[in-house]
Amino acid sequence: MTHAFSRRVVLKQFTGVAAGAALVSGTGALLAPATASAADTTWRRGTSANGWSIPGARSAITGACDIQGTGLTVVLRTGDTATVLAYLAQRFHYDVARLESDRGEIVGHRADRKVRADFESNHLSGTALALYPETYPLGVAGNFFPYQVTAIRDILAELEGVVKWGGDMKPAMESAFFIDVPPQSQQLKQVAAKLRAWQTTPSKGAGTQNVEDPKRVKESKALAESQKA
Repeated sequence: MTHAFSRRVVLKQFTGVAAGAALVSGTGALLAPATASAADTTWRRGTSANGWSIPGARSAITGACDIQGTGLTVVLRTGDTATVLAYLAQRFHYDVARLESDRGEIVGHRADRKVRADFESNHLSGTALALYPETYPLGVAGNFFPYQVTAIRDILAELEGVVKWGGDMKPAMESAFFIDVPPQSQQLKQVAAKLRAWQTTPSKGAGTQNVEDPKRVKESKALAESQKA
């Protein structure tokens, strides 16, 4: 049996109207293809997702911070935040993967308000750190070996839950770490004070931990369960 196809149907099949590639008018004439506008991902709040204020372009709130043992620096929010995140980076260097300038980018504070996930806005307040975000990108999980995940969990436990890992977020971003307590947090102050004391205490601080110690592993797993998004 022969089927007669109208010009409208033929045009529909060849121009992909059903997929929104083009439209056909009531007279059969083609209309201009519809262009989908990209979603606006600009972060417009005055605070980042974790509740910290976003400084102006010339603010003294942020500054370059040394990552000890690496020869590298990163711009972070000064004070307790910088102390904690720089220590995290130092331990990452020793226990997870070496931080080297030719391996990729290390991102702290940034002014670009375009974000793909809410937690990326924490960079705007200087309270986040991304270690090789191109190697460990947003939306990709399973980048680390189990022993590396164990080490990351141990670092987070040592920081007593004041930092959250992007690997526990949805979507995941395993390069991301950010402060997970509000401004004026006494817990953050206490952790930062502990880390500063370790800098002058033998056998304390980065490079001295046995991340496979059963007690440490148990504490790390308990924290991980409580922090999952």
